[in-house]
Amino acid sequence: MLWILEHIDQLNTDAVLSLLPRLSEARRARVLSMTHVPSKVRSILAELLLRHALREEYGLTELPRIETGEKGKPFFPERPELHFNLSHCQTAVACALDRSPVGVDVQELRPLRRAARPLAAASSSFPLEGKLSPVRTLAKDEAVSQAGKTPPVYRILSEPERAWVEAGETPAEQDRRFTAVWTSKEAWGKAMGVGILYDLKSTCFIPDEESWIQYDSMFVHLSCEAYELTLCSRELLTCEAVCFEALRDEVSL
Repeated sequence: MLWILEHIDQLNTDAVLSLLPRLSEARRARVLSMTHVPSKVRSILAELLLRHALREEYGLTELPRIETGEKGKPFFPERPELHFNLSHCQTAVACALDRSPVGVDVQELRPLRRAARPLAAASSSFPLEGKLSPVRTLAKDEAVSQAGKTPPVYRILSEPERAWVEAGETPAEQDRRFTAVWTSKEAWGKAMGVGILYDLKSTCFIPDEESWIQYDSMFVHLSCEAYELTLCSRELLTCEAVCFEALRDEVSL
């Protein structure tokens, strides 16, 4: 099943941080090592959502020990029959849980173009920031105008993907299409256990439908006002929305 917690940017930060003592030791250590408060909040909510999913689907009241594979994918070494994947952005947290490998990616919508300013100077210029070394950022004397060149991050797209993205009628629609493609690529990579450590141009996703079958996997795409989300699984999974109060009450029992 896919579990989603939305509007996390509207939550009371102190209320979320107060739940830190109730997390697993590993998660507490990770959160305490962070300096960015929103990142702390998202990390806390990610574990709470995973705990909720395990309780609702499998009746597990204790979070199994989590380890990380060679390529960064987390797993339950003592419950190998259960597969999970987490993702979060500024506005939402997603958790996919199943008995087969799953991958999920959620990204907020951010413009890929910057008017009369260097792309490299933008602190949150695109979803791939800090993830893909092959994508060259622009030098300080280079700028991308609103009606100018194609953003360099489009270079990770296959030719059909790029054509579909650029066919968007407005820059905002092109940005949404790019984010939809990117979440599909990352969800597939996470389900395969390789993350984004593969030739991104070797896959081709045109997520213009809510669900489709590709690469022997089922894909579900959600296009929301604040974010784009793609789920990759072996079979079609149902989706359930969760509120923060439910997560908070569970760990307070």
